[in-house]
Amino acid sequence: MRRTLTAVTTALIAVALLAGCSGGSSSDGGSSDDGASTETSKTSAPSKTSAAAPAQTKAEACALVENELKSFIAEQTSSSAPAGPAARAKLVGEFTDRLDAALPKVTNDDVHDAFEDFTEDAKEYASALTSSGSSDSAEAKDAQTDVQSSLNEVSAVCPSN
Repeated sequence: MRRTLTAVTTALIAVALLAGCSGGSSSDGGSSDDGASTETSKTSAPSKTSAAAPAQTKAEACALVENELKSFIAEQTSSSAPAGPAARAKLVGEFTDRLDAALPKVTNDDVHDAFEDFTEDAKEYASALTSSGSSDSAEAKDAQTDVQSSLNEVSAVCPSN
């Protein structure tokens, strides 16, 4: 499952950053609303976004975000990868909106924080693409490096098996 999360996330970033990749797993990726609560007390403090939510394991949190990523990728595979910086910025913006919507459901602090950092870096990348109008600008390249670093952080929190 973690291998899929990393692959799906990398595929999305590749689509947005490289504008030539159109691959990605085409999963039905329906809404994962299992609502199951667990008695695991993995976190020591409640997440910033979920004061009264039950404890969530890393595996559960990673699976929740993975389902969102799969769903987003499945929606994007029907169209070709965006070539221009503005189109890439729009795609990244749609992606970060999806993650922002999913983050309140992620109550595991480690996973939440990693994806929150990743989302912020992706937003900064989209902003750099929009403001510079080029993926080759120093601003865009720096932001792209930050996205890769935070993606590495996500991979460390939700490692592949």
